[in-house]
Amino acid sequence: MSRLDETKQAYEKLEQLLDQEIRTRTGPTKDLERFRETLEVAFYLLGWSQFEYLVREEMKAIVEQKARAHTVDGHAWKYLLDNAKDIPVRRRLDVIFHADAAVRGTLDKDYSVRNEAAHNYKKLPSEAKNIADWLAKLELLVSKF
Repeated sequence: MSRLDETKQAYEKLEQLLDQEIRTRTGPTKDLERFRETLEVAFYLLGWSQFEYLVREEMKAIVEQKARAHTVDGHAWKYLLDNAKDIPVRRRLDVIFHADAAVRGTLDKDYSVRNEAAHNYKKLPSEAKNIADWLAKLELLVSKF
């Protein structure tokens, strides 16, 4: 189990507390709804950062294993290993999920949402707002590494 599960639990608890505060508030809740949007983006970005670390480690393990071959391919994998820190996240995902185009496509879309949220200060689209479920899906992917 990775830290993604703990992150999911923390998000669910904060979401529950925010819902409770909204229910008990007698006045306008507009500020609390803005807090919810910020909470969603923050946990989406946190989930991605944790997942990216795990992807980096998994790709490194795959490449190290393949670089052991005493063939031309082994030399190519060694070159990749030597330059691994310069490889973008999407290429790392290609190495890990090359056999599962559906998962790879979903992660590509999620990464685009991540970039918009992190670099353009965009809110999450409605299809990305179920953070707890999304974190659980990432945890499931990690368990398949």
